[in-house]
Amino acid sequence: MDPFSQIVALLKPQAVFWRMVEAHDAWTIRFLPSEVVVFGQVIEGAARVERDDGTSLDLAAGDFMLMAAPPPWTMVGGGGGTPVDFKAALADPTLLLSTRPNATITRFIAANFTFAPENAELIARLMLPVVHVRGVDTIASRLGALLSAVGEEALGDRPGRSLVLDRLLEVLLIEALRYRSLPDSDRGLLAGLADAKVGKALRLMHEDAKRAWTVAALASAVGMSRSAFAARFTHIIGMPPIDYLANWRITLAKAALASAKVPMTEIAEMAGYQSVSAFSTGFKRATGFSPKFYTKSLAT
Repeated sequence: MDPFSQIVALLKPQAVFWRMVEAHDAWTIRFLPSEVVVFGQVIEGAARVERDDGTSLDLAAGDFMLMAAPPPWTMVGGGGGTPVDFKAALADPTLLLSTRPNATITRFIAANFTFAPENAELIARLMLPVVHVRGVDTIASRLGALLSAVGEEALGDRPGRSLVLDRLLEVLLIEALRYRSLPDSDRGLLAGLADAKVGKALRLMHEDAKRAWTVAALASAVGMSRSAFAARFTHIIGMPPIDYLANWRITLAKAALASAKVPMTEIAEMAGYQSVSAFSTGFKRATGFSPKFYTKSLAT
């Protein structure tokens, strides 16, 4: 399994909420800050997203966005109207509707994703704070096909609609991360995987995390000098190779501890430690918790 797939598997993304929202003429919806990843796709009409941190983007029909842990934000259509809280709009959809004949209609899907709590912070390595993909840019792509399928399913009323949309949204998240990050950023995990040298080093570390890797050994394996490899890896990934390896080992350990099915000796070995006591010390240094306390905290 490649590093990207490993991380997504540990994240266990799940579309826990989605709703088709319809608004007429001039309207404004106010959203509270969130700790999850929110998703929106405009099916019909147009809208503007305005975040309290000053970031804004215009969405046309077919466009979609992803935002990781956004601050308070608004979605505006038709020049804007009296702000309506999103939860209030869900409880009473008529707050966004008009009785005027030939009203201008906007429809969009609003959804959010949750992740396995023990490794939810990994999403920050995979996506930018705001991801905007234009529908006109995805017509011939796999992502475009998924967006089209989501729109058709959301507007239809076929049996199994909710189940199909749940699965489509989960696949859409993964495809969006792959589509958006590779061409537009020279930093981060996906940029590292796209780099021939750094990508090979990442795959080696992920394939055999318990091996006593050194910078020199990794540099030799990818055909670079030690100093050049270390500088290139750090520039793209944002941390030195051995720090990345240590973080990945702790990530694997947290997932294993959460499963409650892996013996502590195996977890220690997986994390590159020679003994359970050494692993406990290293785990507490990295997370602030002993393995035992960490496992108990997941159960509460």
